[in-house]
Amino acid sequence: MSQWNQSQIYFEYLLNNYSHTEDLAWIEHGLGQAYHWKGEWNQSRIYYDRSYERMMKNEPARIKDSAVILSDIGEILYLQGQIEESFNFHQKALAIHMKYYSHYHPHIAISLHNIGLIFRIRRQDDEALVFFQQALLIQQKYYDLFHVDIAASLTQIALCLTNEKRYDEALNCHQRALAIYEKYYPLGHVSVALTLNYMGYMFYRQDKYNESFTPIQQAMIMQKRFYPNDHIDIAMSLLDMGNLEYDRKNYDKSLKMYDQGLLMFRKLNLSNHILTVALLENIGETQIDEKNDCDKALDYYQKALNILEKYYPSYLVRIAEILNDMGRVFFRQQKLDKALDFYHRSINLLKEYYSCNNDETISFLRNYDNILKHDEFIKHHEQVLISRKENGTTRGNTSIGSNYNGISHVHRRQNQFDEAFDFAQQSLTFTEKSNPTNYRRITDNLSNISEALMHQNKFDEAFDFEQKALNILKIHCPTNIIKIIESLSQMGNLQRKQGKNNEAHDLFQEVLTIYEKNSTSIKSDIPYTLMSLGIIKHNQGDFDGSLNYFNRAANMLKEFYSTDYRRITDSLYWVGRNYYKKQCYDRAIEFYEQCLRIEEANSIPKQLTIGKFLEDLSDIKQIQLQYESSLAYELNCLLMREKVLPPDHQDIGKNLSDIGLCYEHLNQRKLALGYYERALVVYKQCPLATDNRRTIESKIEELSMEMNQLNI
Repeated sequence: MSQWNQSQIYFEYLLNNYSHTEDLAWIEHGLGQAYHWKGEWNQSRIYYDRSYERMMKNEPARIKDSAVILSDIGEILYLQGQIEESFNFHQKALAIHMKYYSHYHPHIAISLHNIGLIFRIRRQDDEALVFFQQALLIQQKYYDLFHVDIAASLTQIALCLTNEKRYDEALNCHQRALAIYEKYYPLGHVSVALTLNYMGYMFYRQDKYNESFTPIQQAMIMQKRFYPNDHIDIAMSLLDMGNLEYDRKNYDKSLKMYDQGLLMFRKLNLSNHILTVALLENIGETQIDEKNDCDKALDYYQKALNILEKYYPSYLVRIAEILNDMGRVFFRQQKLDKALDFYHRSINLLKEYYSCNNDETISFLRNYDNILKHDEFIKHHEQVLISRKENGTTRGNTSIGSNYNGISHVHRRQNQFDEAFDFAQQSLTFTEKSNPTNYRRITDNLSNISEALMHQNKFDEAFDFEQKALNILKIHCPTNIIKIIESLSQMGNLQRKQGKNNEAHDLFQEVLTIYEKNSTSIKSDIPYTLMSLGIIKHNQGDFDGSLNYFNRAANMLKEFYSTDYRRITDSLYWVGRNYYKKQCYDRAIEFYEQCLRIEEANSIPKQLTIGKFLEDLSDIKQIQLQYESSLAYELNCLLMREKVLPPDHQDIGKNLSDIGLCYEHLNQRKLALGYYERALVVYKQCPLATDNRRTIESKIEELSMEMNQLNI
């Protein structure tokens, strides 16, 4: 910062002691540059505008010199987030440079570099790479191999390569850039900090969080040394550091970094900057995924969307990403129609963007062909852009695939399994086509397809898709323990649904082994696995083995998930169920009554679940020949079910039938016959209750004959 202050003082001295032998326009430009590098962009723009106006009023107008000013104004606008206006200034500067300078002049390279920055922030990485590489070719021909402009181009090329997951090439470019900077700036420089920041981002994209932390931290320390006041580069480092803390699961630290970044943008009067959108989006993601605060997440996403739609309406990809994020929140809130609407809006924008005509960009390149003299280079990138028009890009197809994946989840939640299958299949197709190494997304797609097939009772096909997902995970994502566990559990459930209890047991036992080996490093849901194993043992008739698993699950739930009343009662119910099967009826009653007490005490919506417990208690009392107690349970169960079920529901018919049976055992035949007749009315309205109807008709006939014989 001291050298920029010295530069400012020097040019202010020249301006205040101006003589006619000096060029006033260049003095004003020098002052503009001093303010530019200090981050005082409004003041910088004032001097740039004065310099440009002075040049254009000159006789004749200094068109050639004015291109430098136009380029600098474009840089200021870019930093202020006025991207499209910046693009116009850089185009004007490039046109002038091409008219007045030789094919390989560094001014042309600077303009190409600046235009590349615009394309990159628009998420048009293919086009950005064209301009950065072309700038580098010119710079390497004009300079020796160690020039700071070459380093700047290498840094931006590395960033594009990072986005294309070409990490080895990106690292090579970063290392070359750092070698140049270290030669020119042995004591550090803001450009060194920027390169370190991008290098940290490259490691971050590879999930190498520890390797990412060091360069980002070094960058921030260097930036604070050169920018003692707030600066956009520091805000960008805060964004990167926040992302890093998020992925290291330090969510509160992450939110703190994001909030500091937002505050810095507000102080800089850059609340509508494109990087503000990134901060808002990341805060929203943290709120929904880690804080489970849907309302806060929607608020941040809406703020980001408002900025994009007002200030960056042509940034269709960014808008589509926010719409996708909002769709995910609505899905979490069970607002499924809204979720579908936002997912479809997102897809439509992506299709519009990635299928748009690229003739303008191709023409843009061809215009420079006669000057830059790189026919093969231009033709190669024409093909890249034509391919994007025909097939979309990696980023485009991946984004569309993400939306299809979200739509699949919504349809599955709505029990529309054909649609869920179709969209999951489309998501898989897009992902495999555009990004075949995105194993996380591919396995998620395969699992979604598997689940949709499972709900269609296509168990073998569902198992095959989940097996494919598991194979990919074990080969390519062996550290993604949670996803491996989910996949094994899904396969276990599929085997259990087909009655393949031995195979299901082996799969869930593998899950339990993984949990026990990794208990300190993962947030585990061992109770689910224990309960699954308990159900399998129950189905196999091994009630002691089943009891062991369910008792372990119940104890663990009470200790670690004490507010998860639903699963606590579920595990206790199965303990009671096993005692029932073992004919230990008093123990079974003990656990069923525990379930009733827990649900009543915790205001769980209880009509249907409590009905299950009451029904089993009634069965036990009948086995024990305690028909009055059984009748009390059945009447209570009927009262609850009539509040929430339609009057023709089969379960109500069963209650009425069981009440009739109790009265029959208590020799109250008239009451018994009345309840049997009511049950028959219900069963006649249930097309799936044919057997029950026949049974009840037989009971009515027998009881009527008996009552006639007894003159009742």
